[in-house]
Amino acid sequence: IAVPDLAEAFPEVDWSALDRLYIPAGEYRSILLGGLPERSAERPLVITNLGGQVKVGGDAANHLFVLKGGKGWILTGRHDPVSKTGDEGFRGHAEGGFARSQGTYGIFIDDAFSKEGLSGLAIGGGASDFELEVIEVARVEFAGVIAKTDDDGQATMRNVKVHDLYVHDVGSEGIYFGSTQAQPQHAFERLEVYDNRFLRTGTEALQVGQLGSDCEIHHNVLGPGAVRWRSAFDHYQDGNVQFGQRYGSSTFHHNIVIGTGDLFVELFPTRVDQDPRSPGDTISFTDNYFADTSLGGVYTHAVDTGATIRFERNVFLGFHFNYGEVYPDTEEPVQVFGVGSNAPNPHILRDNRVDGPYPFIKWLFDSVTAEDNPNVEVPRVRFRDFMAGAIDENSRRLEWWTDRATLSPDARAVVYPKGAYVLHQGALYEALEESQGKQPDQHPDAWRALPPPADDVRLRADSPHQGLGVRWPPP
Repeated sequence: IAVPDLAEAFPEVDWSALDRLYIPAGEYRSILLGGLPERSAERPLVITNLGGQVKVGGDAANHLFVLKGGKGWILTGRHDPVSKTGDEGFRGHAEGGFARSQGTYGIFIDDAFSKEGLSGLAIGGGASDFELEVIEVARVEFAGVIAKTDDDGQATMRNVKVHDLYVHDVGSEGIYFGSTQAQPQHAFERLEVYDNRFLRTGTEALQVGQLGSDCEIHHNVLGPGAVRWRSAFDHYQDGNVQFGQRYGSSTFHHNIVIGTGDLFVELFPTRVDQDPRSPGDTISFTDNYFADTSLGGVYTHAVDTGATIRFERNVFLGFHFNYGEVYPDTEEPVQVFGVGSNAPNPHILRDNRVDGPYPFIKWLFDSVTAEDNPNVEVPRVRFRDFMAGAIDENSRRLEWWTDRATLSPDARAVVYPKGAYVLHQGALYEALEESQGKQPDQHPDAWRALPPPADDVRLRADSPHQGLGVRWPPP
């Protein structure tokens, strides 16, 4: 399906009043819907599947699922017989069926890694005031979901909701919101990302930049991130959360963040002339769980935006220093939380807990207030049914299979020991013997294919850290 301008293609339709835009069930090489109408929040245009599953991808197209323009629209795969959305045969996890829900969503984007550089769901063209829910994205070479209108500083994306997505086994970011190019770029205001599963991502699980006022990221499970840290598309693309704030206040809370190469969180205060900054601007990371890193914890860059940065009541554990296997000049960390040298933005760091060999923070500046951040034992979360038990105990055991560490200066060969776990073409494998250069799907003598992971990352009733991650039932 390719409709660059809906109003032009269907002039007989009253786009100001249409309630539902149905996509017929079927398998599609790609979908492009452009020129979406501008609607009110009280009467949005709902875009959904009809008569079964809409499956997109797998045929090396130039794009996968693209939506452009408009306001006041919702893309949903949720089955709701009252609202007449979705299909009863493809309910996804929306009624509590989280475990082994792969392929059961009404809208399913699966490219089977057919082409490099493709993202699953892409939103742009000046779109704003939209909602994404109950959609699955898998096996795309680049980002799972991307939202930005590049090089247009006036195309502010406001009132965006992203929830109940299942994005897994992707080559780069799970979610990529906001341009990383030079200004002018538009901001986000009132972005809310919640109750999503962004699992097994090649680079960052969550990358959000150009944030403005009242953005909130909460109750998500993010990771394992950076599983492709030895062979990603570029150097140092191996964090879990990349967070860029320009103005206003934003919060990141009650998330479960597992698995990273260098940092759990890299925070970029971003100064753009003419932004409406105010003295009360605050960036808050509170009540989050961070586990399993090959290097460090958090780093905030020293850019003066005037915002107060708060990290409170977070827990950190699982420090497995092996970053030098790719970047041999790396020195072992001396602290979990790093602040850019003489950073002018006030930092308030309170009531965080670290289970690891490093203090929470060692190097302090005048802008930093650090209180009650002890090294103590921190128990792990217990998921209902996630992956192999050994991976759940240390998510850094899972890596994207590669014959060579292409990001290392010498592109060194990667030797996998017996018992190693890898992700290859979206499937999990366990090493039966030490091997190098043996592609898992072609060498059953060296690798044992594992069942697809259940990916039910709700917390068990007996798990520590209740209240974090995806919620069920929804609030």
